[in-house]
Amino acid sequence: MYLFARQARLIGPDAVKWASTIRDHVATVTKSEIQLWATTLSPGFGTVTWTSSWDDLGSLETSFAKLVGDAKYQALATEGAQFINGGVDDTLYQSLYDGSGESGSIQLVSSIQAVCATGQLMTALANGVEIAQKAESATGRPTMFLTNVTGNYGGVGWLSGYENLAAFEDANAKLNADANWLAFIDGATTCYSQDVGVTQSTLHVLIP
Repeated sequence: MYLFARQARLIGPDAVKWASTIRDHVATVTKSEIQLWATTLSPGFGTVTWTSSWDDLGSLETSFAKLVGDAKYQALATEGAQFINGGVDDTLYQSLYDGSGESGSIQLVSSIQAVCATGQLMTALANGVEIAQKAESATGRPTMFLTNVTGNYGGVGWLSGYENLAAFEDANAKLNADANWLAFIDGATTCYSQDVGVTQSTLHVLIP
């Protein structure tokens, strides 16, 4: 499974309304589910991310090709210039582990991004899956593990979904109180870059 993410930093009181409108139109034209997330309680406040999931890249290509000649989409994209501060960034991810168990009604997602250390790619990818599985065991929350197809080479990430902040707090408390989890993380994460500026934790709230 592939996850496509388009990210922009918004400005202006009507920016979120515009972001929701273009999301809904793209979903209609491409006949796919597009979700819109706002970065919250994290660096990059004001950032939104449109996401969509795809079984294969051919499906993504075919669906988004429909937007090329769509007049309303082109008009909305042009209108977006007044609502976006800076540029727009696209990133494509591939899931190496989709997570297991029931996810419930997800309104909040935590993402942790890291980069594999030089010469540690094989170990880092294997450990990434195990980290996700052990996090699921400790918290009871499905955790996805992905690798970058575009963006930072060797980039990886973990995604976990929650109903609200209280559920996120509960899961975080369980991890921090689990001595076996902490010991495993201390040993398993040496295969990722140790640069503190590279590993980032971000919260995203779903925009209806």
